[in-house]
Parts: sequence; structure tokens; C-alpha cells
Amino acid sequence: MVDVLQQLWLAVALAAVFIAGAVYWRRHHLPATAARTPARPATLVYRESPTVRVADAQRVDRTRKVVRLKVGESLDLLPTPAALPPRFRIRCKSIVEGSDLEAAHIAVEFSGAQLSCGPLVHETAFNEFVVPRASRDEHRSSVFYYYERGDSIEFMRMKLKSADPKAGLIEVDVMQMHAHWPNRFDDE
Repeated sequence: MVDVLQQLWLAVALAAVFIAGAVYWRRHHLPATAARTPARPATLVYRESPTVRVADAQRVDRTRKVVRLKVGESLDLLPTPAALPPRFRIRCKSIVEGSDLEAAHIAVEFSGAQLSCGPLVHETAFNEFVVPRASRDEHRSSVFYYYERGDSIEFMRMKLKSADPKAGLIEVDVMQMHAHWPNRFDDE
């Protein structure tokens, strides 16, 4: 009797696995006629984004700046109190000449944090980079910083917009974001 029950359960389990596999296969292998839809004008539709209530304690600060520097110049993007190291300073060391791509050698001081870079950027020393002009694939040719804490996130991205060796001038696009959201356990 026990063998019959085990065989019955095995048959039921195999049938369930077969049905689940058939449903999965059917959803991912529709016939070509069923996959085609009539052409419509392109629109942007968000279907899977949840609705999020924004509380008073939630805050998103986003700044974007275009920085123009001459070779040898530096600029503090965040104010630094006296006698403290720079919070966010960009310095143009040189403009790289002799290649098809415009590139600049820049040094960044970012409160002592180590920055990351995309694969097209060459890191020469701690937070010193040879950055090519940004292409369509921005994340590959940019310098960035990302840090997440329990209730906040910090993000910074820098990309080279242009480098003019004759004028000795570069333009760097800097985007910073800091977001803070309320703790879920504040209400309890």
C-alpha cells in the first residue's frame, strides 16, 4: 500500500512539473504571428513601476554642473570650511594630445574617498584619471562614486564634454545626487 501511495505522489509531482514546464515554454515561445503587433507611435509607458508615497522626511538633492577649467586650474564644487581638506575639488593637470579622441588628465579630491571609473578611463594614480570625451556609452567613459547607507544613497558622475588643446580649456559635466528616505520603523 505504501508503494502505491509513493508511486501516486511521484506521478502527481511529475505531472505538475510537466504542466509548469509546458506553460513556461508556451509563454516564451509564442508563434511569430502572435508576437507581431500593429505599428503605433512610440510612447513611453511605465508598467512595472510601483506607486511610491513621498513622505516629508524623504528628500532627493540632485545637482548638475558644467565645469570649465584651464590646464593647471582647480575648482571646489562644494564649499570647504577653513583648515579642512577639500570636500570636492577638480583639477585639470593636462590635455592629452596625439590621439583621435579628446582626453584630459584630471585629479579629483572627494573627501578622501576612492573614485571608480569606466573601462575607457585610465587611472594613473589615486583619484587621477585620463578621461576621454564622453561617448554615447557614458558609463564606460566616466568617473563615478556610489555609496549606499541604510536610509540614504550618494552618487556622483563626471564625464568630459570637450577638451580644446589650443585654448587649454576643458569642460567637465558633473552630476551629484544625494537621496534620503524615511526609516520604515519610525512609525512604530
